[in-house]
Amino acid sequence: MKPKHCLNFSDNLTSSHMIRSLVISAFLISSLACTQSDNKSSIQEPEEIKTELIVSDLSQNKLPTSIELKGKFVEAKSWTDKNGENLLIVSRKGPIKQEAEDEYGEVLYSVELFGEQYIKKGSNYILLWDIYDFVRDCMSDMWLGLLPNSTQVTDWDEDGITETSLIYKLSCRSDVSPSDMKILIHENEVKMGLRGTMILEMDKANMDADFEPDASKIDLSDKPEIDQYMGLMGRYKNEDDFKDQPKVFLENARKLWMEFVDKDEFLQL
Repeated sequence: MKPKHCLNFSDNLTSSHMIRSLVISAFLISSLACTQSDNKSSIQEPEEIKTELIVSDLSQNKLPTSIELKGKFVEAKSWTDKNGENLLIVSRKGPIKQEAEDEYGEVLYSVELFGEQYIKKGSNYILLWDIYDFVRDCMSDMWLGLLPNSTQVTDWDEDGITETSLIYKLSCRSDVSPSDMKILIHENEVKMGLRGTMILEMDKANMDADFEPDASKIDLSDKPEIDQYMGLMGRYKNEDDFKDQPKVFLENARKLWMEFVDKDEFLQL
């Protein structure tokens, strides 16, 4: 029979050995878990791949023969979005001599502007929206047309459906008064616009860093008539069209207004 103290010693040694093994095992498992966790956190989730928006300019002879121009060709663009293949066409008709004359017997003229966006469905092009604008009863310097390099196709709200922006000016003047300007933005059938008065280079100094282009946000009611007229230069009437739309549309529309509002060269048809 072995002495009891030998048995006790042997039992104590075994227990100590087992405890130490358990501790080491627990440490290894914990280290492995941390390593796996670190590896998981370092793995980047794949980002959604966005399709690049490519817009191409088209010449008149590249337009589908099924689409009849309403006026003289001005500009055309094509691109693809979630709707499919898109086509934007701008044309103009004029100057058109009117049958009626003014009260002094002067000959009057008019001009018309057309804008259309189509979506290709199969082999057909379906009209998505169209605009029509005009200047009439003019016997002076008359103009209606897009501002140079102003037409834009964008996806500001990143929903895969593009917006088209047409920026053009309208004028009938025999003095140095500024033209009118419109920015018309479409996303599908939704139409948003800023409409107001341009500003001439000689008056551009009035547009300081705090210039507010929204005329509905300033009060000119107590000003003399000439000051009220001057106060509208460089400003649009209101932002009502954007009330129920994503903020990014108005933010970019305001930027476009400020970018083009002083591009008022004297042109005549």
